Amino acid sequence: MQDARLLISGTISALNNAITGQTIATTNASVLSAYSVDLDAKSGGGVGVDIGEGAPLYFKWTVQTAPSGGTSVTFSVINCTTADLATGTVTTLAASAAVPVASLTAGAWGYVQVPPIIGSNGAEFLGASYYCSGAVAGLVLVGEFTNTIDDPKKFYPSGFVVV
Repeated sequence: MQDARLLISGTISALNNAITGQTIATTNASVLSAYSVDLDAKSGGGVGVDIGEGAPLYFKWTVQTAPSGGTSVTFSVINCTTADLATGTVTTLAASAAVPVASLTAGAWGYVQVPPIIGSNGAEFLGASYYCSGAVAGLVLVGEFTNTIDDPKKFYPSGFVVV
């Protein structure tokens, strides 16, 4: 089951655990992830996540609906001093190369490795930013933090049993 606390773009249905992605649409600007991860147990409602310590951490994005228009999208991991990721001090921790819109077909996915300096700059909230070059419309994606890289496109030769 998906960890709802690490899902920052999209929502999980309590009824059937179905994931609905976040719609990204803008022109030559960034769209912020709908949610952020609160890293501080002392703030109001914080869960005190010890994230990224001792193991690599990745931001994974998966396209649910391909976009129309635009030229590319750049996926960035950010942290901020405010939960909305917009009104406080924002720091970009890592970013992908610009991904051409033609590559963002339904089912496409990618990762950005998060550097282990998450807590050292004093920002409490971890999230993502999607910079759209050109007029990107209708992109629906799911964004999450994970410590494993899975390859949904990996196929095994027939006759082998995977246990």
